Amino acid sequence: MVAPTVTEDVFDVRAYRNALGCFGTGVALVTTEDAAGKPRAITINSFTSVSLEPPIILWCIDVRSERLDLFVNAERFAISVLDPKGQELANSYARNSETEFAETLLKPGRTNVPVVSSALSVLECSTRWRQKVGDHVIIFGTVEAFDSTEGSGLGYFRGKYTTIETVT
Repeated sequence: MVAPTVTEDVFDVRAYRNALGCFGTGVALVTTEDAAGKPRAITINSFTSVSLEPPIILWCIDVRSERLDLFVNAERFAISVLDPKGQELANSYARNSETEFAETLLKPGRTNVPVVSSALSVLECSTRWRQKVGDHVIIFGTVEAFDSTEGSGLGYFRGKYTTIETVT
């Protein structure tokens, strides 16, 4: 295998994405409400813990997303980490669309932010700050409430969904 290199003249974005795809991630939905109080969501796999004390997480949104303004301006949001049954849900909200939630898919979280009912874990956050970096905005949140349950997670590796199993 010949590894692509980064030079000043050429940058192969596809090869770069392929290299990044070798790092498996979990899949989650970020939810909030729009100005009319309607639940909105976007699928993410760019999410990480930043700090335990205080409890801070971050996630990233593409500046070209039709939902950029909604999430950048949201004062509150929730991260719902999906289980393998959430693949169709993840596909629905990965696209730039105004997909409607079926009423049974959501419930109010402990801080009244909408959360996915079947989520493996949920982190309800207040927006702490935002930072544009390259072609994404990083959104930092302070975790105000959280919950989790046992089970396998929905993962993403080399451009495909996978199941993340608990190893004992």
